[in-house]
Amino acid sequence: MLAVCLLLAMASTAFANSGTGASTSGAWTLSQLNGLKARLDTAIGATSRPQLLAYLQQVKSDAETAIASPSLSQDAGLAIKETMEYALQLAKDANQAAGLWTDTPFILYTVPALSPEKRLPNTIPTDGAVSDQIRVVSAQGDYEASSFVLAALADAASVTFTASALQGDGESIPASAIDLRVVKTWYQGGTAWQSYFFDDTKDVLTPELLLHDEKLVSVNHMTKRNSVRVDYPSGTQYVDVSGSPPAAFSSFTAPFEDSPTLLPIELKQGESKQMWLTTNVPKETPEGIYTGTIDIVADGVPAGQLTLKIRVLPFELPSPKTYYDLDKDFYTMIYHSARMKDTLAGFSGNVQMAETKLRNQYRNLVEHNVINLPTNAAVDINNPQPYLRQLELMEEAGMDLNPLFGVGPLFPSNEDFPIWTQYLQAKAAFEANPTPQNQALMQQRYAAYEQTLVAPKAYVQQAFDIVTQALGHTNVYFDAWDEAGWDRLLWQQEMWRFVKEDVGAKIFATGHDDHFNLEIKEDFLNWVGDPTREKSAGWHGMGENKIITNYAHPHSGPENPDLMRQRHGMWLYKANYDAVYNYIWYFESPYVSAWSDYVDATYRSFGFVYPTQTDVIDTLAWEGFREGIDDIRYATKLKQLAEDALSSGNSTRVAAANKALSWLETTNERTTSSDLLRLGMIDRIMKLLALENGN
Repeated sequence: MLAVCLLLAMASTAFANSGTGASTSGAWTLSQLNGLKARLDTAIGATSRPQLLAYLQQVKSDAETAIASPSLSQDAGLAIKETMEYALQLAKDANQAAGLWTDTPFILYTVPALSPEKRLPNTIPTDGAVSDQIRVVSAQGDYEASSFVLAALADAASVTFTASALQGDGESIPASAIDLRVVKTWYQGGTAWQSYFFDDTKDVLTPELLLHDEKLVSVNHMTKRNSVRVDYPSGTQYVDVSGSPPAAFSSFTAPFEDSPTLLPIELKQGESKQMWLTTNVPKETPEGIYTGTIDIVADGVPAGQLTLKIRVLPFELPSPKTYYDLDKDFYTMIYHSARMKDTLAGFSGNVQMAETKLRNQYRNLVEHNVINLPTNAAVDINNPQPYLRQLELMEEAGMDLNPLFGVGPLFPSNEDFPIWTQYLQAKAAFEANPTPQNQALMQQRYAAYEQTLVAPKAYVQQAFDIVTQALGHTNVYFDAWDEAGWDRLLWQQEMWRFVKEDVGAKIFATGHDDHFNLEIKEDFLNWVGDPTREKSAGWHGMGENKIITNYAHPHSGPENPDLMRQRHGMWLYKANYDAVYNYIWYFESPYVSAWSDYVDATYRSFGFVYPTQTDVIDTLAWEGFREGIDDIRYATKLKQLAEDALSSGNSTRVAAANKALSWLETTNERTTSSDLLRLGMIDRIMKLLALENGN
């Protein structure tokens, strides 16, 4: 009632007594409102659930008050319409689930965790079901996500969740393998959920953050601004991180962290809240079905119990391989700023704080399948220790440093680029008019260009020697100029030749089809845009060991986990690409806060996670990324089993393998549900395993 009264008091009277209303998000008429109220009467008469009944009666009372108001505004009318529609759908779903959540202050829906559906406080899941069962299918040693939504029938100031161990046939999975979080909705730019482009005309409520402590972030629904709780030595305060541009806010200087475990959450009547489960099945867990519970207590009163069942599969997932060649690794990479040099600078040289932050960040990256992290740094030949220490921390976290991506830049100073363009101008003049004078000028300017290569060549050789000595191998990549135009590509050609032929290293570059026309080509091309087999075939055709990935399809930023799962998983894999390497894990600079949804007038914030002082906050999109790579790992397992079956000589196994491979090839990863695709792979893996074992 209070919410409705506030709406009535604050609303404009532009549509008073007109009997109609409209807003940017919907419309209503008095006839519609009265019709919905009549349906509420029916729903009230049809339910025997005490708390649902009380909630429906409250909604009806609020609706009657609103409808009777002579100054019912467009926004207030829309709000009461949406409230009644929410309540009616909730009543319908609850009454179809006999015996479930019959006297609790909420109705619980189990939902697909990585759904493209945007779950907001004023929506009921359209892709879920009222249930008290959560079912998970997991490989040994793997992380899996599941989710449920609480639709509140009454306010609850403190709701807690306690997970038990899961029991199997003589074995168990500890309760510590279950991580519960709440999905925090907050305000983001107008294109949120699907795009990283900035729209300053509106801010929209968006589900994104996975928090243990939902009070870490405060949301003001009146101003549509977000604040982060910071624990300064002088006391705790909430710092506004919204705005375009926002006020300065640095994760290095602001002491704030999430709780290590889930704290009590708050429920508000008539609002939905999504909860998130991540299960991590220990590697040695035997195959089987493991059952546990999650007890829910609301304001000190038991409020029901969820049953959690995990079907543990009889295998671990392999490292991902490419679709076109099982002998070739599929590299899992991401642009980032988790560099020792920058982190030390952020903490004013505090080594302990820097290493704590990097250890936590590298652990998180590995847990999300990023094993081939580029350094995104350059070794300082006069002070290589920070770079080498970064390599040590990366390796300690479980990252693979062979190959190593990112020894340093291979190009001359940008200040020397005009010397190259002057040479190009002299060369063009000589070709147009081949006089001795023009030839002499061209040669003079080429000699000046060659002088600019002395320093970068010395750097590349020394950097190569330092890094390869530390690593014990020479399989390392130097970085070319990012998104270079044609003249800059030509400018680097002599350096590329030097790196490949004289030093014996490899080259990574971003670009597009212009690179096909270079005499000396890089080894690893990050081709912007949509991944296609035509692009990969073209690049692979440039040499046996050429590898390709893509970026900006899209960049990080969209919160939609289904989108990010597809674009960083099976889309790349089935296009015969060799890696995932997108921009960026999170973007933070002295001028742009990672916690703001603003980079500039063109872009929203780029990022999969949000940094705290010593760790990061996970998001829906980041969980989608992890599952995208897991999809590739399941596909790799399927192809490995099929390859073994094809070489077995057993006709039944050969037939099953061919059938499985045909299914994988013909199934359209761009139109098929990622969850269905995953289940299809598991089904065929299990069939091939059964045949392998003689069953």
